[in-house]
Amino acid sequence: MPSLSLIATSILADEPCYGLSEEPLIMAFPDGSRLRRWVQKVKVVRDDRLAEFAEDFGPAEDFEHVPPLFVPSFGDDSVAQLQELAEKHRHDLKWEKRRQERLAESTLIKNILQREEEKRDWAVRRSRFGPGGTVLRNG
Repeated sequence: MPSLSLIATSILADEPCYGLSEEPLIMAFPDGSRLRRWVQKVKVVRDDRLAEFAEDFGPAEDFEHVPPLFVPSFGDDSVAQLQELAEKHRHDLKWEKRRQERLAESTLIKNILQREEEKRDWAVRRSRFGPGGTVLRNG
């Protein structure tokens, strides 16, 4: 496989694709700012070397419900095919719904708070032994 060392300024829908990824990235802008953006990267071959084309879809906060996507390919798929797959993934709320269901049925925080309350109650009722006798609180 060719090494990645070029940046593509444009891509064609029907050219062979060598991988696609969509994920939040921190991007630098000409004014010196650095912002989290949702970026799609597509790898294609240019001059016998892999070139990467990046498309910025906007602030990463707009895509909080979308998990990152990594699609490997060896030139068997076209750019359009992988971009269509990424588009479907971006609008599929399956994983967001599953995350919400898991949060709703989770008792982790409730269990932690209950355990901390039990530990506090146990500490309050603790017996104290030492010089001068034994004291049993709340006993």
